[in-house]
Amino acid sequence: MESTDPSESLVTPSLQALLHEVLDYAGLFPPADLSLHRALQSYAEYRREEEAWMLSRFVLPVRRLPDLTSYRGLFKDGAPYAFSVLGTGGGTADTFLDAFGRDLEVIEAFDEDHGGRAQVDVMEVPLPEALVGGSRDEVASFLEALTRKLVTAGTAKLDLFLEVPMRRDAVASRQLSGLCAAVAEHNSRQAVPARTVIGLKVRCGGGEPTDVPAVDDVAALIVACRDAGIPFKATAGLHHPMRHYDDGLDTEMHGFLNIFAAAVLAAEHTLNPSDVQAILREDTADNFRFLKDAFAWRDLTASLDGVQHARDTLALSFGSCSFEEPIDHLRDLELL
Repeated sequence: MESTDPSESLVTPSLQALLHEVLDYAGLFPPADLSLHRALQSYAEYRREEEAWMLSRFVLPVRRLPDLTSYRGLFKDGAPYAFSVLGTGGGTADTFLDAFGRDLEVIEAFDEDHGGRAQVDVMEVPLPEALVGGSRDEVASFLEALTRKLVTAGTAKLDLFLEVPMRRDAVASRQLSGLCAAVAEHNSRQAVPARTVIGLKVRCGGGEPTDVPAVDDVAALIVACRDAGIPFKATAGLHHPMRHYDDGLDTEMHGFLNIFAAAVLAAEHTLNPSDVQAILREDTADNFRFLKDAFAWRDLTASLDGVQHARDTLALSFGSCSFEEPIDHLRDLELL
C-alpha cells in the first residue's frame, strides 16, 4: 500500500496500531453503489492520501474480476493492488464446493493475467446454510473438501472468511464454539506457510434493524474466535467509530472502534463475554484513550505489541462502502 508514513503525523502510535490497514474498501456495494470505474478510481486516490495507512483491500464479487482487465495500467502505479472477493457460495456443501471450484478458476486466471501487480488473496463467502448449526465433524469434512479444491486448482495462497448468520433470529451464535474449534483444527494442520487460513466473518448491519446483531452475539463471536485462535473480519454498518443510535433504522448501531478495541482487550486480558459486551456498548469516546505506548479503555490497557498481535491474528479488518465517512467521524472525535 503506498501511503504517507503515519509515524510522521500527529496520530498517536496506539491509534495507528489499532487501525492500521483496518478498512477494506467496498464502494461497489450499498449504500454507495458506485460503478466499478468510480470505485477503483476512488480507491487509487485513497492509496495516496494521508490516511492511506488505514486502507486495506478492494472488495468486489469474484464474477467481476474479468471486468478489471482494462485497468491494467492503473495497477502499474505504486504498491501492488490487493483484492478480497465475495465468493459465489451455495446453500449446501456440494453446491458450495462446485461454485468454489469455478471461483478458483476465475481467481487463478486473474492473478496470472496481472503478473503480481494485482492479486486476490482473500475470499469472503457465507457458510453454507446446511452447515449452520451443523456438527463439528460435518464442518471439518467441509473444510477438508475446500482444501482439496485449493490443491487441485494449484492455488498458492487464498485465505477464506466464512460469514456466519448473526441476525437476532438466527441460531448460529449459539453454535460458535464448535464451528470455531473445527476451523482452528483445520488451520493447525496447514503447512507453513499456510495455503489458506480460514476465519469467520460477521455482518454488523444492513437495511433492516434485525440485520444489526445483538451485542451479546458479537461478543460471543469475538470470544469464540479468541479462544480458538482464529481470525475474524466484520462488514456492514460500521461507518461510525462509536456505538450510536441510528434514526433511519431506529436502532443502536455498532462502532468499529468498539469492535476492534473489544477484540484487542479480550485478547490482552482474556476477558469474559460480559466484559466484552461492556466495551461494545461504550458510547463515550473519551473512555477510549490512545497513548504513545499503550491503548486503554477505562481501567484496561493493552501494550502496542498486544494491539498489533490482536490485529494480526484476531480482528483483521472491516468492510465499508465509504473510506471518507469513517475518517471524517474520527476527525470529529479529534483522533485524526
